[in-house]
Amino acid sequence: MNPTASRVLIVDDMPINRMILSSMLATNGVLSDQAESGARCISLCENRDYDLILLDHRMPDLDGVDTFVVLKEIFARRGKNTPVVCHTTEEGRDIINLYKAAGFADVLIKPIDPRQLSEVIMTYLPEEDKIAASEEQLPEPRDPQESDSSSDQEVFIDTDTRDEIEKLPMWLKTVPHIDLVTGICNSGSAEDYLYSLYIFNSSIEDKCDEIKTHYDNGDLTMYKLCVHSLKSMARLIGARALFKSAAALEASAESGNLDAVNRDTVNLLSSYRKFSQALAPINDDATIRRLVAENERSKKESAPKEAPKNVKKTVLFIHSDSGIVSKGIEKNLSDASFNVITIPDDPGQIIANRQEADIILYYPASGDESHIGLTMNILGEICTDDPKVFCLTGDHLDLEKAMAASGSQRVTRTYKRPVSIHTFISDMEYYSYLIDEYRQPKTIFVVDDDTNYLSVIDHWLSSAYRVSCFTSGKDLISGLSATTPDLIILDYEMPEMDGRELIKNIRNNPATEKIPIIFLTGKNDRDHVFRILEYKPDGYLLKTSQREALTDAIHRFFSETFFKKTQH
Repeated sequence: MNPTASRVLIVDDMPINRMILSSMLATNGVLSDQAESGARCISLCENRDYDLILLDHRMPDLDGVDTFVVLKEIFARRGKNTPVVCHTTEEGRDIINLYKAAGFADVLIKPIDPRQLSEVIMTYLPEEDKIAASEEQLPEPRDPQESDSSSDQEVFIDTDTRDEIEKLPMWLKTVPHIDLVTGICNSGSAEDYLYSLYIFNSSIEDKCDEIKTHYDNGDLTMYKLCVHSLKSMARLIGARALFKSAAALEASAESGNLDAVNRDTVNLLSSYRKFSQALAPINDDATIRRLVAENERSKKESAPKEAPKNVKKTVLFIHSDSGIVSKGIEKNLSDASFNVITIPDDPGQIIANRQEADIILYYPASGDESHIGLTMNILGEICTDDPKVFCLTGDHLDLEKAMAASGSQRVTRTYKRPVSIHTFISDMEYYSYLIDEYRQPKTIFVVDDDTNYLSVIDHWLSSAYRVSCFTSGKDLISGLSATTPDLIILDYEMPEMDGRELIKNIRNNPATEKIPIIFLTGKNDRDHVFRILEYKPDGYLLKTSQREALTDAIHRFFSETFFKKTQH
């Protein structure tokens, strides 16, 4: 994740709405914080800057408009004019001009259309976030065989992407109608891009035969699903002309436009097969042979290993107090078999020792509100990026200052003096148990009828998770009878049993009802999103997500699950 990436604050009193917006933003590679009330929003904005605020209008106690009035005062004091976008219900559509007159930068109507959210990101966030959000609006890829007299587009390619393109074989750079920049950005590296191309190319003939069979049989449902799969994979590898042809045919099949289906299917299959001919050298590419062999070997040898349990946990104890209280806390932790690293309340020391800690214990005793705020901000960021248990202890007034600062949203518990040592040590031992549990390898079930996409996702995730892939809902249900995964990543459009039926089946079974489910789908139109969200999934991501965005969203999901467990 880009360390300079923008951060958005989502304000909504409904957890499901915050989850939806957070998932949509993650799909665009944008970080977000969440606030459940206007008061919490104000508290966060007093202590840190955001690049954009998505503010719900209708909230109890302090509604969006009242919150916005206070925010404008904060912005004026800090000399920063942060755009605030109001999100409201359909009834607010008729008074959009009033919202804008009140000073809101823009208005989004719930349920929020992902395309509208992308437009907001394009309009109000800095340049680095516009790249991810603007995928639909990017110019047509330039044919490498055409004249290279203009290289204007090259100024938009970052150095890392340019370096990865240099690693690609020369023959690939001459293949027409393929956007290498998009392919590299989606895959994350030259090697992973080549692997995706290999998977795509190896099944072209079989996929063409499937599409033609369903077309000849007049099975429009299966035809549409196959074309949809082609569309998703073509987009992933940067084959934009093929992607657009498949997208147009999918839309024709969905609307029942048989004239267009009959007219354009032959051309699609012809383009698809020509692409296979252009990619033929990949079968003899030495890099690909090595990657395939390494992938097969890693499946057998490099699966995530069980983390050792009951290992002595390290507490990073941060304080500038040399009194009896801090010494007593340190002694009791040591007596309870914790490894204690004590450092002063100094930003440089905190950053230098951040990797050592399993649990962070901060004793804010300086009395300096601005210094406490700085320390809390640093610790909050550390515990967000790398999940750790974060606790506070100290005097009532200092704890109040700390909890009013940015970063307090990551605090698990506060211990006001005088501290009950029995309760404190008991909690630390419980947190140690949760840390052990969190660090065990997670099992993820991925369900998608497209074997190509399953291969790519498996390749992306298998170094960090235990991944099992299923091509149908029936296979998944059979798998669930033997193993309970930590997460299910579920495609929405599948034959026989689609994602909607499958999630109902899982949620109606007491043995599986609590398994988290994230939908991963190729469609982001408003009606499609709304149908998915009726089943209250634990997350929602698009197949257009780049590798880093997808893996980061899954990591963040497990991180947030861990944090919620520490709250109970």
